[in-house]
Amino acid sequence: MEGIFTYIYVGVVVLLLFGAAIFVHEFGHFWVALKRGLKVEEFAIGFGPVLWSKEVDGILYSIRWIPAGGFVKLPQMLTSEAIEGKAEEEGGDAAEVEELPPVSPLSKILVAFAGPLMNVVFAFVIAIFLWGVGIPQQVNEPVIGYVGENSEEYELGVRPGDEVQSINGKPVDTWHDVIIAVLASSGPTVAAEFKRPGTNFTVNLPADIWGEGEKRRIRLNDHDQIAIASVKKKSLLSPIGFKKNDVILEVNNIKVHSQYHFLDLLMENPGEEKTITVRRDGNSAQLKFTTPERAGVLVGLLPMPEHGTWNLILNKLGKDLKPKEKTPAIKAGIRKGDIIHKVNGQRITSILHLMDIIQAHGDRELELEIIREGNTKMIKATPKDKRLGIGLDHKHGLVLLTKAFKYYKTPAHPDPMEQVGDVLYMVGITFKALGSPKESGVGAKDLSGPIGIFSILAIQVKHDLRLALSFLVLLNLNLAILNLLPVPVLDGGHILMSLIESIRKKPVSVRLQEYATTAFALMLITFFLYVTWADISRWTGLHSVFKMETQIEQSE
Repeated sequence: MEGIFTYIYVGVVVLLLFGAAIFVHEFGHFWVALKRGLKVEEFAIGFGPVLWSKEVDGILYSIRWIPAGGFVKLPQMLTSEAIEGKAEEEGGDAAEVEELPPVSPLSKILVAFAGPLMNVVFAFVIAIFLWGVGIPQQVNEPVIGYVGENSEEYELGVRPGDEVQSINGKPVDTWHDVIIAVLASSGPTVAAEFKRPGTNFTVNLPADIWGEGEKRRIRLNDHDQIAIASVKKKSLLSPIGFKKNDVILEVNNIKVHSQYHFLDLLMENPGEEKTITVRRDGNSAQLKFTTPERAGVLVGLLPMPEHGTWNLILNKLGKDLKPKEKTPAIKAGIRKGDIIHKVNGQRITSILHLMDIIQAHGDRELELEIIREGNTKMIKATPKDKRLGIGLDHKHGLVLLTKAFKYYKTPAHPDPMEQVGDVLYMVGITFKALGSPKESGVGAKDLSGPIGIFSILAIQVKHDLRLALSFLVLLNLNLAILNLLPVPVLDGGHILMSLIESIRKKPVSVRLQEYATTAFALMLITFFLYVTWADISRWTGLHSVFKMETQIEQSE
């Protein structure tokens, strides 16, 4: 029952917050139109069929079914009649058009500009409120979690636990800052300054789009807390004695920074007993484990179901994919159930370790030591596009506890200008990335429509209302900026047309305005449907949002 109320609460708050952004925008148009003496026929929130309406003093106030915008119908300005349709009498004939005085270009500009201005004012009001109450800050330090020993980054001197200080001279405080700074950069490398106990150093890290559908990034990931959700019985690591909620801290007094770093430390030096330090129920505990001589990575699926790489066809649910062409793994004779023990004589500790070796050797032939049904077998395989075409499985028996919102520390109190400045910086990077998709990997498919916005708001409302209000600052400023673009059907288009009218001393042809408005309206609707489809394709459902956990932690 509690879960149902949570769904209802989140849904209602999301609609109210999103509706508030739309309401203040349309109210700006409405209020200035009345002040400038324009006739207002309708004030609507949403599009499509009318959900509720009421006429007051000759103005129809309505709420419509699709909560993705709104409009104020002003007959003295170019309206959306081409889309909404003209008013008709009961008999079906066109209603007589009331003769209204023309509107000055200045009045049109003020009315059009008032909507975005109100969004900016609303954003500052929210920012002032958040300045007082504070915004929870996610603890997401820019600390490296894993570096493959065969990688270029390892050769450059980067190690797990190194903390990023700056990217191309821009200081970074969180891993999100690192992602944004790399995305905003250009060229084959970025200058990354690292901090390590006793030293600071700078290296030029490779930065690029490393795979299909990816964004420009570096080939390093941040650190993570490793908490145990459960341990499978009779698995490789079950003898260690882990318990639920244990947090892995060290292996042989070396701090652990990620699950792959943990596996590297645990699986190296076969036959050696390791001491694993964990935090259990607030106390420190030490566990013992002797690394087995014969362990590796299990081939769980043959070939690997990777879109567009091997032209795979799925015949029946639950069966292996059958390729139109043989993958390198099939050609080499690798089978499902094989354990990849060594590659070129190097013992494999994890999936990421194997991928690291393959990436480092490119498409050169590899010698794999395979354990099949208890027997050792040597197989030679040559990757294609740095892939073997196999699905892998750790089978180490640990299920790790992950948190979408990992840790929050004491709220920060950024002033309104700082909050707005951060949003404008992000908007600038977004436009820059969209302008160079080949270098950034960012395209229209990565933008969000109402579904994406609702999902983000839902996540933040569920975890902390202040996060949702902070997102509302971004949403309002984005609405203001986008609506000021000089595109017919947007406020910026009205302003442009009015400026042209002011210069020409006569209005732009109504027919030309209608054609331009209709054409760009169709383009915007098409774009709207495209980003909505992109939202749906990457949307996992709000039910997953309610499974995410939040842990509040005071900062030191």
